[in-house]
Amino acid sequence: MLRLLFLLVLSFLPAASWSTTLDDIRAHEPTSRVTWAEQWFYNVAAPGIGYFKVSFQTYIAPDSVDGLEKAYMHLAFTPLQGATVKYDLFYDEVILEHPTKAEAFYYEVPGIIVADEEHIRVTHPDFSFSMDWDGPHTRYWPGLNPGQTPFGIIPELPGVGGKWFLYTVTTPVQYSFDDGSQAWSGPGYAQVDKGWYDKESSAGMMYTMGLSDEAAFMFTGAVLGDSSIEMWAGRYVSDNYDLVFYPAFKGLSVKREIDACAGRLHVELNKVGKKLVLDARADPESFYLLNFPSVIIFGGEQNYMKSMKAEVDINLYHFGELKETINLPQALLEFSGPFACSDLPD
Repeated sequence: MLRLLFLLVLSFLPAASWSTTLDDIRAHEPTSRVTWAEQWFYNVAAPGIGYFKVSFQTYIAPDSVDGLEKAYMHLAFTPLQGATVKYDLFYDEVILEHPTKAEAFYYEVPGIIVADEEHIRVTHPDFSFSMDWDGPHTRYWPGLNPGQTPFGIIPELPGVGGKWFLYTVTTPVQYSFDDGSQAWSGPGYAQVDKGWYDKESSAGMMYTMGLSDEAAFMFTGAVLGDSSIEMWAGRYVSDNYDLVFYPAFKGLSVKREIDACAGRLHVELNKVGKKLVLDARADPESFYLLNFPSVIIFGGEQNYMKSMKAEVDINLYHFGELKETINLPQALLEFSGPFACSDLPD
């Protein structure tokens, strides 16, 4: 009990010099030349059309000869109606230094992808993708450090490891995508998160996010490091509400039920005077598996199952009275480790 109280107090401590910040969007010097992964995740919603997941990464694998970062890129597009198209690409060369701004974020695989603080450009022989900011960012945290991880300083505790934060909860964008058989372009919204690790940072997690004209949200629960402690945190933004759900323990101010094999997640989160109830459901056949970097780099056994075809209902209560109901016909739903379904096909 004392350990739980200690962790709870730590989770509410103010941002300190060891916390993540918005400047951490740029690449970091690897803390290990044996195993390493640094990941940028762009989830882009085109309302009424579909979702794009664009992830570009650096990694150092255990069998690396030179101990230098290589490049990995994952792009998936799931239309509102139709099958997911995805690409997994590996490259030996990656450039992480901005050509004109020494401390700025920059990621380039020559001839394939360029990403910086303003845009993404992908020009692969099989497809093209672009994204440009088209409005202000909505950060995760208000106050002096909007780039602090949703879990406070918990990731700094011994045995937890890894760094992760949200660069933006929602930002208007202009996007384009063309793979030769379909072409889409226009306005949308993006949520961006970033993580970097030299070992597996969680024993399992549950994650859902969604973006629309009416609302934006992200909620995640994870078993931290090598502990058995499950914590949740999240953010909800709509026309009428702007809420941060502080790190909380399962069983205290958080209740959840999952059935990953059925593609279902139910979460109830509480804060003073308010309760948010989220129900996410996705056809099990809409999930795909991803084992990079968890299995390939860190040698773990955690597969990640991901769907961009979840339907989500959110009900928000204020002192027990229902105040807002939001339905998103398409959103993301992910499970990993012991929370994932072992019966899904590869």
